[in-house]
Amino acid sequence: MSSNRAIRSSRLSFRRQARDSRPVRWILLIALLLLLLGLLCGASAILLWRSQEMMAPVLAAGRQETHGGLYGPASDVGTYAYKLERYRLMRPEILVIGSRRLSTLPGEAFAVTSYNAAGAADSLIELTSFIRDAVALHPPKSILIGLDYWWFHPDAPQALPPAAAEAQSFAAHLTDPLLWLLTGQVSPGHWLGGLLPAGDKGGGIGALAMLNGQGWDAYGRYDGPAADNDEPAGLREVRVAPSPAALKAFTDLLADLNGKSIEVVLMVPPMAASLRASLARDSENRLVPLWRDAIRATGQRVFDFDDAGVLGSSDCEFVDDVTGGEVTYLRALDAIAEFGGTILSQSVDRDLVTSLIGSNTGHKCLVDLLPGDATPEALYRDSDCDKGL
Repeated sequence: MSSNRAIRSSRLSFRRQARDSRPVRWILLIALLLLLLGLLCGASAILLWRSQEMMAPVLAAGRQETHGGLYGPASDVGTYAYKLERYRLMRPEILVIGSRRLSTLPGEAFAVTSYNAAGAADSLIELTSFIRDAVALHPPKSILIGLDYWWFHPDAPQALPPAAAEAQSFAAHLTDPLLWLLTGQVSPGHWLGGLLPAGDKGGGIGALAMLNGQGWDAYGRYDGPAADNDEPAGLREVRVAPSPAALKAFTDLLADLNGKSIEVVLMVPPMAASLRASLARDSENRLVPLWRDAIRATGQRVFDFDDAGVLGSSDCEFVDDVTGGEVTYLRALDAIAEFGGTILSQSVDRDLVTSLIGSNTGHKCLVDLLPGDATPEALYRDSDCDKGL
């Protein structure tokens, strides 16, 4: 009997142990998840801190003035405020302003101080606001304005210029580095490399500058892959006339600048031949031709480079369908300089420009401005354009 009781007791004991181990496994699993979460939060905090991603745009502009490097935040922290502060610090003779389509225009092409504020304006109201804010800080001698016809569409968004960026909570952005990975802004290799002391590729401000070596340079050019130059939603909705209110707002701006004796040169940025052909097939396209007529009627000097072929450029020198590359915009500046008759044309360093065009034909980027470890693919829009170095 005692033996039977001992056996039963052993079985009961065994069952109790199996039942008791389940909470232990759950505790271990939760502890493991918390450990992983803590490691991810710690890694995110290190990346945010090392990259100075949370630095306010105005402070970043000042630091770039004294330390150089690129400004390339992964988050949208206010390009308008950053560009305006860079302009205030530089006090240039030449101001270039437009959408991100002009972000590849190299400021080194000028023989005088210049600043490219491309990206500060994503709408007509932002364009007019930025120019007025800039002129109030320092009146330039000449302004080159790159115009997008969709800004004058009757349904174009009238977004107000962003207010000055407020202080941002560090803890609230701990998930941002994970989003950089998920959205492909940063590769896994660069992300992990950023945790190491030698992981700083660019030495600049912001995650993209530190991890990818891309961002806005001191002249206002975007160094690296295209800066969010997605095709606007209303790009192909062209069976309407331009907005009279938008045209009036623009002519009012021009009148104000002319009254201050500031030279204004208007430019229609180049567009890839494939996209131009697509728009030309629409026989009811009213927006673009009527907009062109209205721009010419302003009385300002207008350079229409919509057809990049007139510049000797090709689609291979484009970043994407709506964004010309560095070589394309050098060709545009060379054409402006050759035409002459303006302060802007006299400010172009034509010897440098023609030399760079000659040594970079067919490239979307200038070899001279690429980092030493750049691959040949960085020069070309696609494999069909690869002519070899």
